[in-house]
Amino acid sequence: MEIRDTKASRHRPLGASLSTTSSTLSGSPVGRTAAGGIAVAAGTTVANVLSYGLSLAGARLLAPEQYGLFVALLAVTLVASVPALALQAVVAVRVVRAGGAGAGAAAEAVGLGLAAAGTMLVVGVLAAPVLDRFLSLGGPAAAIWVAVGVAATTALAALQGIAQGRRAFPRLAAILIVYAAGRVAGGIAGLVVLDSVTGALAGVAAGVLAATAVAWLLVGRPRPARGGWRVVELLVAGQALAGLYLLTNLDPVLARHYLPAAESGLYGAGAVLAKAAFFLPQAVVLVLLPQLAASPRPGRTLWAGLAVLAGLGVLMTGVTRLAGGLAVTAVGGSAYRELAGPAWMFVAVGSALGIVQLLLYAQLAADRAHATIAVWVVVAAEAVLVATVAHHSLTEVVGAALAVALTATALGLAWTARTALVRRSRPATAPAGS
Repeated sequence: MEIRDTKASRHRPLGASLSTTSSTLSGSPVGRTAAGGIAVAAGTTVANVLSYGLSLAGARLLAPEQYGLFVALLAVTLVASVPALALQAVVAVRVVRAGGAGAGAAAEAVGLGLAAAGTMLVVGVLAAPVLDRFLSLGGPAAAIWVAVGVAATTALAALQGIAQGRRAFPRLAAILIVYAAGRVAGGIAGLVVLDSVTGALAGVAAGVLAATAVAWLLVGRPRPARGGWRVVELLVAGQALAGLYLLTNLDPVLARHYLPAAESGLYGAGAVLAKAAFFLPQAVVLVLLPQLAASPRPGRTLWAGLAVLAGLGVLMTGVTRLAGGLAVTAVGGSAYRELAGPAWMFVAVGSALGIVQLLLYAQLAADRAHATIAVWVVVAAEAVLVATVAHHSLTEVVGAALAVALTATALGLAWTARTALVRRSRPATAPAGS
């Protein structure tokens, strides 16, 4: 089916663009769509497993004090890479509207990706002294390598958006795996050769740069070009995802700031469990997002997804509560056995934030930009709670993170139920969020 780049479509917001994309996909053969979904889900799963390898290697090759610093900087890297996620979404929509295989849209996407990468590099280098003082790095070198890695990730995101917009899902899955493999291989090489946090981050940056080169080859080696890109979609998606990923990475950074070095190292190992619980059900979000964007009344789909995430969360938390020692040993070895007791709390935090993620994507799909701002209120609440009263021990910090995550989940579910009731009084053809 041909997708025309009409004047009206150019100015359509991100949520509406996603709806157009989803409806187009729904017109494709069911087998092709299912195969594409399986490919991307498989690629994401393999990439996540590889990504955890870097954290596990750091836990075994670094002392607990250095590992706490390593995890904190990885958290900073993830938060700083959020604009890349928004860039990928915007590029994908633009490529779809240009007809998928349009060389012009791909060239403009590469140009935008390089410009965004340069911006992130400059901002990261300028912020390096601040990060050095806040996390007591002992010098800005590690922070500068973080900036290089983030810039490379931003350029890579544009290439991922090209593959996604063309619906070249096997290639998109390959890019995801190559990115994770390059990041892990480079980071482990840096740990082994240089035996330091700075060496690990330098290796990560080198691995991502190599993965970006491979991704460029996979999408057909498009040359960069300048083009007229509206930034509204990027800003809306970017602020929402920035708030979400800041929320998922805030507590290990606060733990590094407030707790003693050894205890913050223990917290870093617990944060790995939280990330595993958060990212494990990513396939649910991948499958549901197009349906949420396409339907004017996606309530049944959304509640089914929330039920799946809640069930997985209860299962993972319960298993960790019963076998916390085994989970901690798998993450960091016997040096982290003190974490066995509160390990389940970290898994509960990650599971609750997984539900928050789906709720947030549902708001983006419905083009309700104002609703996504609520995630920043949750971030501020956690920061204030930890800074004022809950920073004297590991249990206090993770307890505060859990309380905030569960409160955000409850409020999000209440908002979703209220929205569903309001929708029932509207005609079925009314666009969501109107």
